[in-house]
Amino acid sequence: MIFKESGKISDGFYVIGPSAIPVYLLDGPAPILFDGGFTALAHIYETQIKEILGDRKPAYLFITHSHFDHIGAVSYFKKVWPEIKIGGSLRCREILAKQSAVQLIRKLNLEGTENLKKMGIPSLNERPFEPFDMDILIQPDQEVELSSGLTLISLSTPGHTWDFISYWIPETKILIASEAVACYQSDGYLQIEFLVGFDAYLESLIKIRNLGASILCAGHHAVFTGKDTGQHISASFEAANHYLNMTEGFLIAEKGDIDRAVLRVKAAEWDDRPWPKQPETAYLLNTRQRVKTIWARMNKHLKKKG
Repeated sequence: MIFKESGKISDGFYVIGPSAIPVYLLDGPAPILFDGGFTALAHIYETQIKEILGDRKPAYLFITHSHFDHIGAVSYFKKVWPEIKIGGSLRCREILAKQSAVQLIRKLNLEGTENLKKMGIPSLNERPFEPFDMDILIQPDQEVELSSGLTLISLSTPGHTWDFISYWIPETKILIASEAVACYQSDGYLQIEFLVGFDAYLESLIKIRNLGASILCAGHHAVFTGKDTGQHISASFEAANHYLNMTEGFLIAEKGDIDRAVLRVKAAEWDDRPWPKQPETAYLLNTRQRVKTIWARMNKHLKKKG
């Protein structure tokens, strides 16, 4: 089954906020949030979390990576629930220590706020993004014993970013993979999100496929359960190779001109896509990085052949 809306996925597990920019909640004796979504949606996340937990409070918030649409409301959550423990990678902490990174995250969240206004989304938090620190530094393959008797295993799944961590709960077969798998868009298009390494992305997909997850949480728009989990992982491989071939073709046609190749990719996959979709500034930043990554890979392979 493919869940495209927020709400209950299974016993004790929920999509919080709009499915396009989700926060995931695992309820239990020590409730856990995964990722922090948009800054603008902080009030909506808070309201829905409180509707589920009542007077109880989330104990942990684990971050997959440092992109603006996955950490936007984290500092807000820390103010609402001061005792919540925030976990993420050392690389994520290092990125958040850079003023230039904070400024970019703030800028992209503000653009997201303006887009949500145009869509008529109510109760927006218009305060800017604020940086935060980690309470728990997560190492790859680290196991965290949860008070509910469950185990949380962190998996290094680079490709989208180098700081990327997926979270695996073997007892329930829930995998928070975010952009380590393709993102199912509102029109059914699969957005491939490798930014720093195409081959690393494929290796991460292999690691994910071998887990045998029953519930697969992507970064945006959809959660997959049952047989749709495996089908989406297979589709992610196919979409990645299609994207590679398409972009290599554009780069060859444009004789390595990154800017022109980016515009051709944008015309092929973003321009005609309906809203909600990734804001244009963020899309162009990511697409330029994807195209540069493929161009570097092409040149590396040429050098090997030479």
